[in-house]
Amino acid sequence: MNILGISATPRKNGNSEILLNSALEPFVEANWEVSRILLSEKKIGMCIGCESCCESLKCFIDDDMSEVYEAFKICDALIISAPAYWRNVPAQLKALFDRTYGIKSKPLNPTFE
Repeated sequence: MNILGISATPRKNGNSEILLNSALEPFVEANWEVSRILLSEKKIGMCIGCESCCESLKCFIDDDMSEVYEAFKICDALIISAPAYWRNVPAQLKALFDRTYGIKSKPLNPTFE
């Protein structure tokens, strides 16, 4: 089994990252494959709403989101940790959420490209 942990804090080694590592520990102990994506280390641009991804099932923006798409393909479970900013998620996580628009109708499994 494969689990993906995403830390959405913009601060490297912030509380959300520490909590994510703690949440992933039982999966490490259970011998799951554990992957982490730290948004503090990634460049993920915002969705521009062009909807070109609806036909191509891939965003044309060339950034670190391609790594997230690849991680989504192989994960069986997902844990996201994020601080709350004004009762919402940080901008980095919102950008990630928005950029999944184009794969919304695709099954998240290794068969999609």
